Amino acid sequence: MRTLNLVRLVAGLAALGWVAFIAADLRPFTGIDPDASPAEMAAELDSVLDRAMRQYSIAGVAAGALRDGEVIWSARRGAAREDGSPVTGQTAFNLGSISKPVTVWAVLTLARDGRIDLDAPVQSYLTRFTLPESEFDPSGVTIRRLLQHVGGINIHGYGGYSPEEDQPADIVELSQTYEPLQLVREPGSAPSYSGGGYVMLQMMIEDVSGQGFDAYVREQVFAPLGMNDSGFIEADLPTRSAAFNYYRREIEDLRDVALAAAGVYVSGDDLEAFLRAHLDGGGVLSALWLDQAFAPSEGTPGIGMSYTRLETPAGLLIGHGGNNSSWNAQIYVRPATGDAFYFMTNATSGAQLDFDLSCTWLSAAREMDVEAVCAEALELTHQISLAAGLTGLGAIAVFYWLLAGFAAGRRRFSVPPKGRGPLRLTVRLVLCAVSVIAASVAAWFFYTNSVMWRTQVILIDEMPVDEFERLLPMVLALLTGLALSLWSSPVPRAVSGAGKTRQA
Repeated sequence: MRTLNLVRLVAGLAALGWVAFIAADLRPFTGIDPDASPAEMAAELDSVLDRAMRQYSIAGVAAGALRDGEVIWSARRGAAREDGSPVTGQTAFNLGSISKPVTVWAVLTLARDGRIDLDAPVQSYLTRFTLPESEFDPSGVTIRRLLQHVGGINIHGYGGYSPEEDQPADIVELSQTYEPLQLVREPGSAPSYSGGGYVMLQMMIEDVSGQGFDAYVREQVFAPLGMNDSGFIEADLPTRSAAFNYYRREIEDLRDVALAAAGVYVSGDDLEAFLRAHLDGGGVLSALWLDQAFAPSEGTPGIGMSYTRLETPAGLLIGHGGNNSSWNAQIYVRPATGDAFYFMTNATSGAQLDFDLSCTWLSAAREMDVEAVCAEALELTHQISLAAGLTGLGAIAVFYWLLAGFAAGRRRFSVPPKGRGPLRLTVRLVLCAVSVIAASVAAWFFYTNSVMWRTQVILIDEMPVDEFERLLPMVLALLTGLALSLWSSPVPRAVSGAGKTRQA
């Protein structure tokens, strides 16, 4: 009886402790009071960032916020190299898909100078590449539609290349070998995020300008904005950060050929200059061109020229995220109020900042309903946490039932297991086998989605890893407990006065 009482006590404490742990660690919906002063906002963002870097083991971060066009918070945290070299304002991070807004600006400078017509077919400017024939009319693939992801071109995104891999010699070879560019839907009919469309824009910029893509963007966009530590060619960026895994060890960085889609490196100081230019053009683009960049695409008010769009009482909020192997970044700008925010990380787990840091800033943005942007993402983390909590309680209940049965002498393990009748025994063994297989799958999934991303270049893409790391072990524990319970056998109990025994 003492053993049984001990089992009950341990199970009860485990259940209470698990519920308290899950409840205490739910990610909050709220953050900073919108009426907070700039100093109060900066202090809260500092606190959230410091906690997140510890919790998610992020090697290095550059982040900042603007209000009324002025920088009110600028953070440079952690390491840019494994030798301890710190992140500074000049440290360049890969921005992944935030390369697309940079490409938008480059394309608009060609339109500004009268060298292209945004509503003309992109094919009319391409000299090295021709779209393959398809059932759709290629004349509908205009430059504007490609910028707005409604051009009908395939290929969502491109992977990078390790130094050991054979890389395409140029963007034209990439477009023919990685996955051939094709027109796969009616241009203008529906939005479909397309890195392939931005590869076509990269080829167009090079063909029209007669310059390499990096050289043109540096000359027409970066130089006028004073972005001296930014570019697309790693070898030309001595201040570039290394990429890190969860354990803050340098890992092999992947190289991009699709530069317009995902290849830009930008420093924190330079990104602040770029975001500030979204307010007035920075001497590069006039209000006319900015309005076109931020305008909704055909039939899709939530997308502009690559930017996401959200109408708020205080004006349009635009944004873009970027995830490239171990690199993670996010930008937001509200031109009407001069509010802006960004973060960049060099670690595989850095995408978690989009749940914590971005939503903290959004909660403080004036006349902004944070739930309009963050509720869906945060609700997902809460749902996963709830699932982890319930699954954990289920696992505790199963192990309690099993251990209590052993302590009370009601169950035992035997080889082979015993039970009432061959049919029931067969069903139990089949269910036991299913539980073992499911537990193995859960263990494999936990390994590939938790253990591996800590050490390798794994794209997390804003998956709520912290919550998954609670759920998956609980699923594994529950399935293991079920398998053990199904394998265990009831102990025969004597039937009083019958002179026989029966199976319990």
